[in-house]
Amino acid sequence: MRNRRSVHNSLMINYVLFSVILGVIGFLVYENMYDAREEYISRTLPMVEASQLIRNDWESIPYETVQSFGGYIQVLDKSLNVVFSRGSGMEKAKVSYTEEELLALFYEGNGSGYHSLAPFVSPEGREYRLLVTIPGGAVMKESRLVKTNAEITEVFTGLLIEGFLWFAAAFLLSLWLYGRITGRRITNPLTDVSRELAQIAEGRGGKRLFFRANKELMDLQLHFNRMADRLEQAETAKRRLEEGRRRLMMDISHDLKTPITTIQGYAEVLRLGMEQDEEQRLKYANRIHAKARFIASLVDDLFELTKLESTELSYERKIGDLAELCRTAAADLYDSFERKGITLDIRIPESPVMLSYHEGLMHRAISNLLTNALKYNKEGAHVWLELEASDEGILLTVGDDGPGISDSVRDTVFEPFVRGDQARRSDGGSGLGLAIARSSVERHAGQIWLDPEAEGTVVHIRLTKT
Repeated sequence: MRNRRSVHNSLMINYVLFSVILGVIGFLVYENMYDAREEYISRTLPMVEASQLIRNDWESIPYETVQSFGGYIQVLDKSLNVVFSRGSGMEKAKVSYTEEELLALFYEGNGSGYHSLAPFVSPEGREYRLLVTIPGGAVMKESRLVKTNAEITEVFTGLLIEGFLWFAAAFLLSLWLYGRITGRRITNPLTDVSRELAQIAEGRGGKRLFFRANKELMDLQLHFNRMADRLEQAETAKRRLEEGRRRLMMDISHDLKTPITTIQGYAEVLRLGMEQDEEQRLKYANRIHAKARFIASLVDDLFELTKLESTELSYERKIGDLAELCRTAAADLYDSFERKGITLDIRIPESPVMLSYHEGLMHRAISNLLTNALKYNKEGAHVWLELEASDEGILLTVGDDGPGISDSVRDTVFEPFVRGDQARRSDGGSGLGLAIARSSVERHAGQIWLDPEAEGTVVHIRLTKT
């Protein structure tokens, strides 16, 4: 079943698929980066919450993260006096607080920064409070990082690079898949066509293409295979024609060699005066004359066949009575049939059979068929010429009840220099009679064939009324 999808639609579908894949890849990379960011934040934010920084040994309090955001930590005693502090921006820090000032730090309208407070008791039982202060809005009240430091920048840069690399790898993979899908449907078929065209151009024939692709490429495959079939047929016809020409030249040489040799021999005898008997000399002259007539007849037949097979020559047709033409052709040979003792039966309608034809060609075709029947049948044989007319066309038959044509030459009997008995005799026919008859009939867009089931030799000619 042929793929009716066009190349345009296929490319659009592939592009949509490619876009969806890229969208999915981008989403997955974003999700991965977002999860990595949240994981980093979840590790970082506890380091700025007072409750997570409390240590009994104040010197061991991990204040580095707070300091990296520009903030500091303070330990307040029960009276809210600062007894320990570490970090950056200490010049703006207070050394003591009141309850109101401490509560004001956590008032939502306070824009002084981020603050975290957690009470704890020392091993000695004293009460203290750990205060974390990050000025400038590096951390929001919702506990989200909004200002970066070197560590965060490095981490986020790493996440971006990692995400980009993953996206680039996935993009290249999807691009490769897109190329493979597109190539399978478009590039690969075009490569196959190009390869086979190169084979044909180099004269090595070409295989038929069998692939599944889009509509335009399937049409290209169909037309390519048709072209390859026709080229193969043309090449076969060319080889057959060349072989026929070679065989034709060999047959012409064979048919001319014997009579020419005979003529040369008799002429040499007469020229040298080797034969003094006048009666024998006349006999030699008659043989020379007969061989010369045979050569002339062969040359005439070859010339006629060449004209019939030439596409440059045209034969003008005229409306005429084909029945009368058949009677004329039969009358010309009737005496010859009587002298040889062969019965000629003429079955032609009394009423005219009107047809558009070339009188000379049709007369030659009918005469050749009758001449063959006369030549290859013996005394006592029965030959008939029959003409039948119908609305579909005209059927003309020349047949005999003789020995017929051997099976070995039935398929080639209409080829030049093929004789029914395959005898290569210089005193026989030229072997061009049926070939000329076939060319004459084909000039009238008709058909000529040998009846394969008939006894003897029966040739049919079918002509259509135009």
